[in-house]
Amino acid sequence: MRKVLSGLAVVAGLAMTTACATVATDGPGAGAAIPAPAAPAGAQQVTVTVGSSMQFAPASLVVRAGQRVELTLRNGGGLPHDFVLADGASHPVKIEAQGGQTARGAFTVDTPGAYVFVCTVPGHAAAGMRGTLMAR
Repeated sequence: MRKVLSGLAVVAGLAMTTACATVATDGPGAGAAIPAPAAPAGAQQVTVTVGSSMQFAPASLVVRAGQRVELTLRNGGGLPHDFVLADGASHPVKIEAQGGQTARGAFTVDTPGAYVFVCTVPGHAAAGMRGTLMAR
């Protein structure tokens, strides 16, 4: 009986950890600003999904100024897309993902504020591929 209870406690702990790390990209919370969880090494893990809808999901991100951000760009569509942050980081950020691919990049936003990110593939930003990154 004690082994069964210990096993249940481990499963419950894993479920709680998984639930805390999940980021909603569709449904009622889609597009809402989602704070980035801290990774064990101190980096903030952020995942942005793009596809054929010409939108970033989520379109609003919240990160901590001065702390490294590790961004994963998942492209579920057939066209190439990128994530470009021209202001806020010490160097412009560009993470590109071909159709059906995932790409990763890291950066640090030095100063608190609101910054715009876009997809620079011709016509994509004009079609709605833009979002806001809030550094606090």
